[in-house]
Amino acid sequence: FECRVPFRACRIYLLAAVAVSALIPALHIPVYPAAPVVFPSVAGQAGPQWEGIAGFFESAATVSAAEPIRTPGWPDMLSDALLVAYAVAVFVFVVLFAMRLAAIARLRRQARLTRFRDFVLAEHAAVRTPFSFLRTVYLGEGFDGSRRSIVLRHETSHVRHRHSVERVAMEAMLCVLWFNPFAWVAARRLREVQEWEADRDVLDAGCDLTDYRTTLFSQLFGCNPDMTCGLSHSFTKNRFLMMTRNKWGRFAGWRLAAALPFVGGMLCLCGFTTRTTDDYKTATVHIASDGSVTLNGRPIAKEELLDFVTAEREKFAEADR
Repeated sequence: FECRVPFRACRIYLLAAVAVSALIPALHIPVYPAAPVVFPSVAGQAGPQWEGIAGFFESAATVSAAEPIRTPGWPDMLSDALLVAYAVAVFVFVVLFAMRLAAIARLRRQARLTRFRDFVLAEHAAVRTPFSFLRTVYLGEGFDGSRRSIVLRHETSHVRHRHSVERVAMEAMLCVLWFNPFAWVAARRLREVQEWEADRDVLDAGCDLTDYRTTLFSQLFGCNPDMTCGLSHSFTKNRFLMMTRNKWGRFAGWRLAAALPFVGGMLCLCGFTTRTTDDYKTATVHIASDGSVTLNGRPIAKEELLDFVTAEREKFAEADR
């Protein structure tokens, strides 16, 4: 068997894919915005005090003969309710994320620390399964001899590749994209790739394949925090198969590059939009021959009308004014 794509490229790709999935829906790049619709005054129907008002409207707002400004209905209320539900879910995920970070920090304070050049070893009886987080390797009781050496090689590989930083970044994005099933799939794949890379480093260092697999099986029923890197993550048949693959495919880079046209198409499809007058709030303004003005059927003074237009104009982005 051959490995198709380098592990580092896979990790970067998975993190970037989740980040782009959050970025694309937020893009709003107007293309060929529609010109404002203006109904100029008819000669002789407007008093001299209203001369130039059409030019003011043309530069400051969109005025069209449309329906009066509608009041919020059930679609707006449903949208607000969904937004509130989303915000509550994000808050819950952020709180759980912070609690897990606090639990790891508390465990580190209670553990016996031994400092090495590249990492810190934290030993505590509460650690059922070895794992690493940032530059600290957490180890429990009962690890000595060859098992201890294998475990430390595996966890220091995670430390060296900064896998925990990537895991924290992924968990943070999941707090925002909790509703996206593809983000959860990408997070699971990231854990698998990181474990494959650590497995490869241990075997490349000269560890016997049978001894290493036996050590993994001995940790099968252990558990550790999801955002950490540990031996018990990703116990699948594919993980054992990947231990026997030590070559990259000939076209590994091209496999990743093949996804670029798809990403570019999604950017164009979701990011570039055409703005029309339907995107704007519309109002009906009537100027009578005697100089009186109504806004959506309500009498209004000249100063009030200018204030209304100015206030509505400030709600738009600079490019849309």
